Amino acid sequence: MLIIPLTADACVNASAHWSDEFDVLMGRLLWHVYTPYAHALLAVHDMDPDEVLGIACATIHGTSARITLMRTHDNAEGHSVHAALAEALLAQLDAEGCTSCSLVFAPTAEPRWAALGFTAAGSVLRYTGGRSIQATCDEVIHMEPHHRLGVLHLDRQACGEDRSTLLMEHGYLGLVYLDGTRIRGFSLLLLGEGLIIADAPDVGLELQRWLFPVQEHILLPMGNAAHEHLTKQDYVATTIGVRLVRGAALDARPAMVFADAWGRV
Repeated sequence: MLIIPLTADACVNASAHWSDEFDVLMGRLLWHVYTPYAHALLAVHDMDPDEVLGIACATIHGTSARITLMRTHDNAEGHSVHAALAEALLAQLDAEGCTSCSLVFAPTAEPRWAALGFTAAGSVLRYTGGRSIQATCDEVIHMEPHHRLGVLHLDRQACGEDRSTLLMEHGYLGLVYLDGTRIRGFSLLLLGEGLIIADAPDVGLELQRWLFPVQEHILLPMGNAAHEHLTKQDYVATTIGVRLVRGAALDARPAMVFADAWGRV
């Protein structure tokens, strides 16, 4: 087995092994190949480089990183391929000065990641199937360039890292909750599975009402203040994975997250 950098030419062959999600996977791989703050690795058979065994991707935000994709074939080598890819990816992240790394993965895989130094930091839930309330709040407006500093400040408070480049790349159709001149929340519909950050539950719940008409579900960390409201509206919460963290803990405030952009890797 060889671990090599993923290239644009190899994305089609790599995606073809997961035909049920080919289009989405192809787009994600190409984004990682062409994004300067992203890494993408490919595991191939050492005797046949066209035989793809697995893929691993990550993004870096300063000294923190997030593993965004991990795919391995369900075969006899599955565990060794997963370990080799993860170790190679973590070595790259360490070499670039990342002191913290996170991901969301299936609970059953937690022992694999624990062997690599990861610890559990709470579950992630998906809410689906309920009745959304119509959005009517005048404080919610389209995000404009002069809102960016306020949006980035709020995001740093919520996640404890500087994701400014990533957020601004996905600012199209973004919304902000403007209280006078103060930005109290924002929503980025096109980032991952939808991102909402807010400084209070009433702000977060209002921004959720703008998200539900264009998306069938939202992701939330377990214990979020929106849980009671959503279940009253008949949304069903399903655990999709466990958030795992390696290295230094970020100074994050998960209570400010009212829609998490990242589901299970």
